[in-house]
Amino acid sequence: MAVKDQVIINTVTGETLRFTETAAMTGGKLLKFHLTLAPGSTVPMKHIHTEQDEIFEVQTGCVNVEVGKHTIVIRPGQKAVMPKGIAHRWRNNSETTSTLLVSFMPAANTEDFFVEMFALAAAGKTKSNGAPTFLQAARLCGKYNIYHPGVPVFVQKMVSMIFNLFT
Repeated sequence: MAVKDQVIINTVTGETLRFTETAAMTGGKLLKFHLTLAPGSTVPMKHIHTEQDEIFEVQTGCVNVEVGKHTIVIRPGQKAVMPKGIAHRWRNNSETTSTLLVSFMPAANTEDFFVEMFALAAAGKTKSNGAPTFLQAARLCGKYNIYHPGVPVFVQKMVSMIFNLFT
């Protein structure tokens, strides 16, 4: 469980995250954190949150956000909303560090996802781009309700459930 002001670093993707509001603090309604992105930093693949909306608000720099089939560029003071069920990803479009406020509503257990994924990256256990391996994804997707858009969610939920029964 994350705590306020806890800092985690993904050494593979170039992300630094500092929790400002956790699920425990908000009764599960909100997860909020400061996200610092190294130049060229990116999420390695599009993904879907089935139970949450995600909001990015850029403080410094410039971030490209793909939401569904559209790409938008957000700059300081601008927001992008990634509604639940819509595939999305982002990348730091700046040659300098970008900073954002990121919110998830509701919080669910997403903070635990970030802690686990960043720890896997730090241990050298992700793919070279920071994405989870197939077996990691099979275990993580159902646990955190974060799915790959190329495979029906119900299939991923079944695979995750079966995988987690045997591990």
